[in-house]
Amino acid sequence: MAETPATTELLPADYYLQNFEQMLASVAERYLDIFPAEQQGALQCYRSLPDKSKMLLVRLLSRKGEWFRLDKLHYAEIGDIATALLPLLSAGLLQQMLPPLDVWFGAMTLPELKSLLHDINEPLLRHWRSKQQLWQLLQAAPELPTQLPQWQQQQGLVWLQLNCQPLLDLLLLLYFGNRYQDLSQFVLSDLGLQRFEGYPLTREGRTYQSSIELKTALSLAALADNWEQTTQQKEPIVLADWLAQLPAPQDNPLLERRRQKLLLKLGREAERQQQLALAMSLYQQCHGWDAAERLCRCLEKVNPPQALAVLTSLAQQTQNETQQQIVARIFTRLSKQRTITDNSQVLPTFQQVAPYKPIEISLVLLPNTERRVELLTQDYFLEQGFDAWFSENSVLCGLFGLAFWDIIFAPVAGVFDNPYQRAPRDMYQPDFVARRQTLITQRMAQLASGDKHILQQHFVCKQGLVNDWVNWQVFTEPLFKRCITTFSTEFLLALFQRILRDPQHYRSGHPDLLLFTTDGKPQFVEVKGPSDKLADHQIHWLHFLADFYSAKVCYVSWKHTK
Repeated sequence: MAETPATTELLPADYYLQNFEQMLASVAERYLDIFPAEQQGALQCYRSLPDKSKMLLVRLLSRKGEWFRLDKLHYAEIGDIATALLPLLSAGLLQQMLPPLDVWFGAMTLPELKSLLHDINEPLLRHWRSKQQLWQLLQAAPELPTQLPQWQQQQGLVWLQLNCQPLLDLLLLLYFGNRYQDLSQFVLSDLGLQRFEGYPLTREGRTYQSSIELKTALSLAALADNWEQTTQQKEPIVLADWLAQLPAPQDNPLLERRRQKLLLKLGREAERQQQLALAMSLYQQCHGWDAAERLCRCLEKVNPPQALAVLTSLAQQTQNETQQQIVARIFTRLSKQRTITDNSQVLPTFQQVAPYKPIEISLVLLPNTERRVELLTQDYFLEQGFDAWFSENSVLCGLFGLAFWDIIFAPVAGVFDNPYQRAPRDMYQPDFVARRQTLITQRMAQLASGDKHILQQHFVCKQGLVNDWVNWQVFTEPLFKRCITTFSTEFLLALFQRILRDPQHYRSGHPDLLLFTTDGKPQFVEVKGPSDKLADHQIHWLHFLADFYSAKVCYVSWKHTK
């Protein structure tokens, strides 16, 4: 979220400093004793600063990049930037230094470049028509970057470089525990745009126990960021270089999970580079289902009998129909290779996915480029007298989130890092249910008795609080009341058991529309526009729902108009 005057006008002038200090205090209370020495020093320097200098530093830390032009820094609440800057330079938190050529060039405007290069006696730079073309010319002349200090002196520009970015990286890692939240999260909360569930944050439940673990966490985060940048820019990947940067196996479960996530990505890249032996070696270092599946696919090509052994183990670990289908397809291919001679003795626990063809209906509607095909289909059913809701994943997920709200946010050690979490850290990990099994068993028994009071209580008491399972904008009170009075206990129990088997997988693929007939009976409808096809997991959901209520797929075509 970008900060604008419209979003911050109701906040104190130094709101960002208060937010930073809040984050710092929370992290220090839980982790200060294991801070690396370098960050300890940076933190001490920060605490010795006057308030205006702290404000300027936090402003710069909140901006993108580590290089800044002094002439571009203007903050009314700070006042004289030069005065606020001096303590930061003295403390070594900022330094005055020339940036690399690409950074310098990116920060220059076209008029500035024209003025600067006008008198430079360099034939190569006399003819250019765009900034991109000029950059290409500069890159083609290796000797030109040596003139950068002279150019800077001509302009009288002062450049500043952050020297304490690692401190912010550490604070963000320890406070948010992820790579997608940052200081803007405080603004969302301060403005009341997001409100979160309350849960204890204790030193005993902290994620990391040593400075070595902190350094490893930062290293893995940097590797993940570099991997994302490398793949997005489609740069060449030298696997040996990446493997050399990976840490050794970790005792900390979270760090080991992050390390194995990178191993899995490197294994996939090894497959793409036809380095199957390396890929299999990497997959064998991982414990997840996805890694075992990739290992089985590799073995399929080089050692089918061994692939069958891995497949047998894989079949015993399936948590959803998609995984069962994958096992079945590999099994079929191995059978065709005559790897398997006696099917009755293979995969004894394997459960085939029963073939299912959903009930189909067809509609011909007038095209409307301003509305989604699902909404046009909803309009049609409303005109036919149905109570029609475009709910997609929000109804079934919402019911689950309300039924288990207090259990999802139960004070389990090591799953909450900050006050702004949509779910516990282990929400989509295999051990989520195991760590809360007693509470879940009690809740399922309560629901089995026909008592739906807990859903109603959570709907009222938790209204508006952030929960990764509950979309309040869609799952409104009228829709909730229809669901809670219509859906049977048998259906709710089966739904919750299904989601608990694999929360990550089963949170998506739900039908687009929920309809209620005039006599109150529910119907689920998956909408498919022209040329759109059902995905496997959507078919599986329709199959499950059809055991309780009407569940169909509606194929929409467009009516041709003259």
